Amino acid sequence: MVRSPNSHLENRMITLWGKRESVSFWLLILVLFPFREIQAEYHWNEVKFTAVSTDRSLLDFTGIAVIDDIQWISYYKLNHQIAVKVDWISDVLGTDFIEEMCHLIKSHERDAVSLIHFLTGNDTKTERNNTMQYILGCELDDDIKLNSKIRIGLDGETMIEFDEHQRHWVVQSPRAENLKPIVESLFWTNLRKRYVKQYCVDVVQKVIQNSTMKENMPPEVVVSRHDSPNGTITFSCLVTGFYPKFIMLIWKKANEQAIWGKESSSGTLPNADGTFYLRITLELPVGDSGAGYTCVVEHRELKKTTIYPVPGKPHKRKPWVMVLSILPVFILVLSCALITWKKRKTGYPGTYFICI
Repeated sequence: MVRSPNSHLENRMITLWGKRESVSFWLLILVLFPFREIQAEYHWNEVKFTAVSTDRSLLDFTGIAVIDDIQWISYYKLNHQIAVKVDWISDVLGTDFIEEMCHLIKSHERDAVSLIHFLTGNDTKTERNNTMQYILGCELDDDIKLNSKIRIGLDGETMIEFDEHQRHWVVQSPRAENLKPIVESLFWTNLRKRYVKQYCVDVVQKVIQNSTMKENMPPEVVVSRHDSPNGTITFSCLVTGFYPKFIMLIWKKANEQAIWGKESSSGTLPNADGTFYLRITLELPVGDSGAGYTCVVEHRELKKTTIYPVPGKPHKRKPWVMVLSILPVFILVLSCALITWKKRKTGYPGTYFICI
C-alpha cells in the first residue's frame, strides 16, 4: 500500500510547529518619553530553525532563539549541543525545560527532510540542496500576549504562515497548498496553540518576571569629537554596559531648543554579557564651531537625567607628547588581548546541554 504524503507528514512531524536636519529638543522630550514608557512593557520572542537538505539526507540544521534582541539559546547539528548563552536565563527556565527544548529540536531535525521533500515533491531537480526555515514568534505587552506568528519558508520564499490577528493560515506559494489542510486540522491547531504558549509566551513571561535575577547596570558614557580636514565636525555619544535595555540619548546645544546637523544611530544592540550598547553621532554643518553641545542620557539606573559635555577642539601636540599619550592606550589594548586569549582558552560563557 502506498501512503499519501499527507499521511506520512502527519505521522512523522508531530512537533514541527513549534536626516533629521532640524528638530526641537522639547518636541523630542514630549514624543520620545511616552514611547519609551510604552516600549518598556513590550517584549518579543522568536525561535528560528534552519535546515539544509538534499532529497535524501540532512546536511545541516541550526536553531536560535532571541528575546528582546538577546540571543539566549542556540543549537548546531554538528555537535548536537544546545547552548543557553545567558546563565541567569538558564536558571530561570530550569534544566527540565531545556531538556524539553532538546527533544523539540531533535524532533525538528528528524522531520526536516520529510517536510522539505513534501514541499518539493514536484521538483525535478532532485540533486539540488534546499534550505527551509521555520519561525515561531510572539509579542507581549507586559504579561499580555498581543500576537503570535508561525512561518515556513523554502529557499528564501515564504510557503505558508499563520498570523493570529488573521486567525487563519495563509498560503503564499502553490507548493504549500497541500500543506494547508494538514495545519488546519484539529490536531495541528491544538499543537500550534500549545507550542506558542509553552515555547514562546511562557518563556518570555518567566524571563521578564525573573529579570531581577540579572543585576541592573548603569551605562558607561563616552562622548568624543572628530574634526575633519574639510572643516566638518562629528560628535559621537557611546553608552554601553547598561541593563535593562531601554535608554534615551539626545543631543542638546546650550539653551537652544533646536539643533542642526545629520544624526545617525546604531540602535540598541546586545553585548556578549547580556548588557546593551547604543551609539549616536551628529555631523554638524560647516561653520558650526561645535561649542556648547552635550549628550543627554536617561536610564533608570542613572536615577536622573545626566548631561555629558562634548570635548572642545583638540590642540596640536608635539610628537613626544603624542607618543606618551598613545603608550597607555597600547598597553590597555595589549592587556585586553591577553584577557580575551585567556578566556578563549578556558571556554565561552554560558550553559551547555547535549541533545541526545
